[in-house]
Amino acid sequence: MTTRARAFRATHAPGAEFNPVLPEFHRHAESAGSTGADAAALARTVHLPVASVRAALSSFTEARHDAAAVRVCAGTSCVLAGGPAIAGELRKQHHCEMVYCLGYCDRSPAAMTPSGRVVTGLTPSRFAELRGDPAHPAPPSIRCEARHAVVTRRLGAGEAGDPLAYRGLHRALSMRPDAVTDMVMAAGVRGRGGAAFHAARKWQLAARAPGYPKFVVTNGDEGDPGSFIDRELMERDPHGVLEGMAICAHAIGATRGIVFIRSEYPVSVQVMERAIIEAKSAGRLGRDALGPGRAFDVEVVRGMGSYVCGEETALLAAIEGQRGEVWPRPPYPVDSGVFGRPTVVNNVETIVNVPWILEHGAEAYAEMGTPDSRGTKAVCFNHGFARPGIAEVEFGLPLREVIERHGGGGAGGEPLEAVMVGGPMGSIVLPQDWDAPLCFTAMGRRGINLGHAGLVAIPRGTDWKAFLYHLLVFMKNESCGKCVPCRLGTARCHELATGGLMPESVEEVERILDVMREASLCAFGRETPGPVFTVLQRFRDKAIGRVS
Repeated sequence: MTTRARAFRATHAPGAEFNPVLPEFHRHAESAGSTGADAAALARTVHLPVASVRAALSSFTEARHDAAAVRVCAGTSCVLAGGPAIAGELRKQHHCEMVYCLGYCDRSPAAMTPSGRVVTGLTPSRFAELRGDPAHPAPPSIRCEARHAVVTRRLGAGEAGDPLAYRGLHRALSMRPDAVTDMVMAAGVRGRGGAAFHAARKWQLAARAPGYPKFVVTNGDEGDPGSFIDRELMERDPHGVLEGMAICAHAIGATRGIVFIRSEYPVSVQVMERAIIEAKSAGRLGRDALGPGRAFDVEVVRGMGSYVCGEETALLAAIEGQRGEVWPRPPYPVDSGVFGRPTVVNNVETIVNVPWILEHGAEAYAEMGTPDSRGTKAVCFNHGFARPGIAEVEFGLPLREVIERHGGGGAGGEPLEAVMVGGPMGSIVLPQDWDAPLCFTAMGRRGINLGHAGLVAIPRGTDWKAFLYHLLVFMKNESCGKCVPCRLGTARCHELATGGLMPESVEEVERILDVMREASLCAFGRETPGPVFTVLQRFRDKAIGRVS
C-alpha cells in the first residue's frame, strides 16, 4: 500500500488499520453480484480512496469474472493435453472463461464448475459432470524417494499421527527465538517458491526490524502451470502449514499470520479455514498460543486472480486492497511489508519443512541433498509422464534420473522432446541437458532455472507454433503492467506472433525480450522470456510461420 493510502486508511479507520482489505472485496462481490458494481460504496467500506479501489479492481481478473461461468484451465499442461480443442467444444454447451491454472496438472485437462468443484481428465463425454457438483478429485500419486519424508510425510508418503500434536512447535517454544532461527539456518532451507532465498535469513532480518505488529505471511498463490504441491499441502496437511507459521512467529516475534491462497483453489481456502478453527480450539493458535501473553492469530485471504501475486510484494499489495503489482525494493518486506510492518513471506512448501526440522534436528535435514541445496524437493509431474503425481526426492539427483526413473519418462512410452522445468518463468530443458543435478546453483550455472521444480513433459510431435503462441499469450495476459518494458514488450510480442510468428519479426521479438530481461522490475519480466528464447533458438524451424 502506498504511504498515502495507508495514511488515508489510518485516519478514517484506525481500528482496522492492520486488517486485510481483500476479504472485503470478496464480501462486496457476493452481496452486490459484481465486485465492480459500486466502487464508491466499496471504497467507503474499506476506507480507501475511490481511485485506489478502482485501480485495484482493474488488476484482478476475478473482478470481471462471471460467477456462472465454467472455468477452463489454460495452463501449459492442459494446453498440451488438448485443452483448447476441448474448450471450443465446451463453449457450445456452457459459458466458459479461461484461467491459469487450476492445479491439477497431473490429470489434465481440467475445468472448474461455478460451485468451485473440479473435473479432471475432461473429455466431451464428461461435459455433463460440469452441471452438477462432482466430488473433489482424489489425491494424486504421492511417493517419497528420499531418506526421510519431510513435506510429504502427511500426504501418505510417511508418518501418520495426530496433526494437532504440533511437536515441532512444542520444541520451538522451549528454545530462545534466535536459537530456533539458528536451527533453521543450520538446516539450510531455501525458498521453494522459485527465488531460493535462505528462509532463516529472512527470519533474522525480520526479528531485528523495528515495528509492531509483525506478520508471517504464507504464499499459497501457486500459479505456475506444472506445480501443485502447495495445493496438496494446504488441502491434505493444513496443520503442517499452520505449525510452521507458528514456529516462525515465535522466532521473529510476530503476532499475526496470513495465508494467501489463490482464488482458483477454493477447496484449499475451505480446508485452511477449518484447520485454523481446529488449531484455535486446541490452543495452538490464538491467545497465549506462543506462551503466556503471546498470541498468534492466523487468517486466510483469498486472491482475486492475478499470476503476478505469486511475487511476494505484489501479494502483500493485494492483501492491502491495492493493485497486484510489484513494489520497488528496498525497502524489503522484512523491514516494511504488509501495512508497512516487518513481514516474513514464505511459500507453502518452504514453511512445511520447518516443523520436521524442529522435530528431527538440523543435522538430519542437512545431510540430505547437496551443500548448496539441502534437504528434499517435492517434484510435480504432469499428465505427460508415465508416473504423474508428486515425488519427494533429495536435491542432487540428476534431472535425467528424476524424469526417467521417478517420472517414468513419457506417458505411454512416448519419447519426450523436452521438459519445462519451473513453469513459464523456468526453463525448457532438452534431453542433452538432463544430466544437470537437481540443485539451485548447479542448474543456474548451466542457465537452467529450477523454480518450483514442477515438470511438464513436452512430447515429440508437439506443435511448437502453438506452444510459442501459448507462452506469448500468457506473458501478455499476466503482466501486471507496472513497468514499461514488460507491459509494452509482452503486448508487442503477442501482436507480432498473432497468426504465427514470421521470420522477419523474429529479430524484433528477440530484441524486445532482451530489453525485458535487463530492465523489468520483477522476475516475471526478467524470467518469462527464457522459455521463449529456447523455443526460438532450438525449435525455430518448427515454431516460425503462419498457423494453418
